[in-house]
Amino acid sequence: MHIIDELMSRLAAILFIAFQLLIIHPSAVAQHKADSLTDEVKSKINNTFRYFTFGFYIDTYINITLDNIRDTSNLIPFSSNCPVRDQIRMNHAALEVYYNADKVRGKLALQYGDAPNLLATANAQFIKTIRQANFGFRIVNNLWIDMGYLINPIGYESSWVVINQISTVTIGGYFSFGNVLGIKLSYKFNEKFSGGIMAGDPYTLAHEQNNRLGAIVFFTYKPIPNLSLTYNNFFGNAALRTSEVKETGVYNNLIVTYNPIPKVALVGQFDCAFQNNSSMPPDTTNVAGMYSGFLQARYIFSDHFAVTTRYEFFNDPNGLLSDIYFYDGKIRGLLTNGFALEFEYKPVKFGFIRAGYKYIHANKGNNVYYSNTSDHMNALIFTAGVRF
Repeated sequence: MHIIDELMSRLAAILFIAFQLLIIHPSAVAQHKADSLTDEVKSKINNTFRYFTFGFYIDTYINITLDNIRDTSNLIPFSSNCPVRDQIRMNHAALEVYYNADKVRGKLALQYGDAPNLLATANAQFIKTIRQANFGFRIVNNLWIDMGYLINPIGYESSWVVINQISTVTIGGYFSFGNVLGIKLSYKFNEKFSGGIMAGDPYTLAHEQNNRLGAIVFFTYKPIPNLSLTYNNFFGNAALRTSEVKETGVYNNLIVTYNPIPKVALVGQFDCAFQNNSSMPPDTTNVAGMYSGFLQARYIFSDHFAVTTRYEFFNDPNGLLSDIYFYDGKIRGLLTNGFALEFEYKPVKFGFIRAGYKYIHANKGNNVYYSNTSDHMNALIFTAGVRF
């Protein structure tokens, strides 16, 4: 009897466990399926977003003018950024989205602030909040075609302070061509040489958007790792579509960057442009020309500290890009020389704090500053920002 009781007890236990498994099994299977579905959704999301990169950028500034001259305007002429004097302001607040897959890529950057608000011309206000918006396809290995609102390769500087070593942009950079609404074909020939061509309508402060197609050819050559030579060329008709006179022009841009030692970075840029039917009276059919450029040197003390200095010049005798000025019995376009010195502190890799001095001098008697009362300007400029 004792043996029978023990067997009955074990049988009852087995039946109980089996009953429990019958009850639990459906919910367990359902839970397993739910977990599998969740993992599948997560996998798809991760698969999709692994090609995306998201960024955020913001920078603030104060541009303190040192000359004891009253001004009826708070705006500093020829400013690509930091344009408002004697106030704490914001240059940019921007969001960036990039997509990079094997055969497709896209770029979208939206911005707001003093710089985009003031750099957009009156007939192109719709474009001021867009830094770039384009997409592209890889045709063959190293050959890409991109379309949309594209960043112009002409010029070393940017209105985005974080991209520059000196926060403010030169006057030559201010008058340089803006972004292009069009198409770009680019090809990387090898590790040393790359280039391409763009076609579209450039948005520029000098000529504004004119509904005429222009073309840009760009090349970069790196003979050695620490030396880069870049040539950009714009050519096209800068006249408005309603104009009966063609203003065919060529804009040449040469950039040289050189790092003789790891702590020293040197940059030189030279621009020259020529355009027919653009000279001053009496014969306006002649070719007008201009040239500008800068020399820049930067010394990096450590991962956190650096100092940069720059000399700049701009000469536009016929007012090809600038306005025409009347002074001291003379008529001519803008002529300026300037100097800048700036210290940078990087508390983190994605942030910066800068303090700089800038002096700019126009042709004597030109009086382009302080509401046409002075031909020079001195300023202390403080900027800070993050980009990640």
